[in-house]
Order: sequence, then structure tokens, then C-alpha cells
Amino acid sequence: MGIKTTLLCAGGMLAAIGGPVSYYSASDVVSAVQKNWLSDSAAAASQPLTSDPNASPPASVALPSDERHVLGQNTSSVQSAPMPSLDEVLRFDVTVDWVMQRWPRVSTGLPHLQLHGYRVPLVTGTAIGDVAGSLTYYFNARQQVQRITLRGTTGDPRVLIGLVAGRYHFARRLTNDPGVALYETVDSNNRPVGVLKIRSASVIKSNRPYMRFEVDLVIDRPE
Repeated sequence: MGIKTTLLCAGGMLAAIGGPVSYYSASDVVSAVQKNWLSDSAAAASQPLTSDPNASPPASVALPSDERHVLGQNTSSVQSAPMPSLDEVLRFDVTVDWVMQRWPRVSTGLPHLQLHGYRVPLVTGTAIGDVAGSLTYYFNARQQVQRITLRGTTGDPRVLIGLVAGRYHFARRLTNDPGVALYETVDSNNRPVGVLKIRSASVIKSNRPYMRFEVDLVIDRPE
């Protein structure tokens, strides 16, 4: 499935909600993430990520289970950090030093199998297609990023869909839940190595257009 077709699939969910959307305040989003990113990401991490109800979930995208400690300055420094783009952060060539320098607040001590995680708050901008939430890089013994997880909200998921479709070959998979759009990518052996779930928010508020959709992304390092 090409990027154009993929974007059209997401458009169906957007059309179901309908209506104009407005831009939101960057300071408002940053403040919300600053207040809630640790608690929200920890709660989300305890929930298993599944794909189609009729299919077995991929073992390679298991999620973290705890958070140990935080490195960085006080939470007010989060607001002063420049906003990264999705294109900048959804990459496997980043280093631990880059993560520490890019964000003033980093949650560490997130072991998973032979991996070590570093979680940061993420606000990618002030447009309706930007994402706010938490981002985690899991490094292997070679200090390479082995897995990336992203959980958050957006007003329009098509930017995120277009990026993972073009860069990591995600394609739409049908589910029995009309409220969920599921995208997956597979390795050379046709095994799932990445999952993106997009769900309509349970309550949609006109003054919070950037929270219309919940996004849950897990990607393993490409071969």
C-alpha cells in the first residue's frame, strides 16, 4: 500500500469526526505534557499493545513496565526546550548523548530484556498534525537504538502515518474495531516489527482539537 492510499485510509477517520479544527497554544500543550508525561506514559506502558483481535500480537514489540529515575533539570526546563519534529525523532541513528543533550529532562532506568530505555516528553509543534506525548528510545548492548515507542495525542494523524509509511513501510491492516486504525510493518521474514494504533478519543472537546486521536507507536530497528 502506497503512502497516498495510506493517507486516504486515515482520512476516513478524520471525516467521521468532521468540522473545522483550530491551532492550539504551544505553551498550553507543553504545560500539559510537563505536568502529566511521566504518569501518563507509565500508565500507558502497563497496557499491552495488540493488533487485530484475530491475530497474535507480535512478541518483538513488547512494552516497558517501569520507570526508575529522571535525569535533568526541574520540570520548568521542559518548556524552554526547542520543539523537535517527528522526522527528527523517529530515527534509529540517534545516540544516548544526543538524547541527553536534546531534552533537559530524561527518564532513565527502563530495562526491557537486554535493552535500556530513555523516555522524554515530546511536543513536536503547534500545528494540528503535531504530536504531544512521551517518546522512549531503547538502546541495545552496542549502544544502538533497538526500539522506539511513542504514545500521545494529535488532532490529525496523517503526518505521523505518512512518515512511518514512507520511512518504515507501514501499511494499513483491517481490524474488527471501527474506532481503531491499525498500521503494521514487517521484516524480511514477514514478521511484524512495528505497530501503529490510532484511536479516536473517547471524548472530543472543541477547545482541544489536538487531542482528537490517541496514537500508540512501537518500531523495532530495521534489519
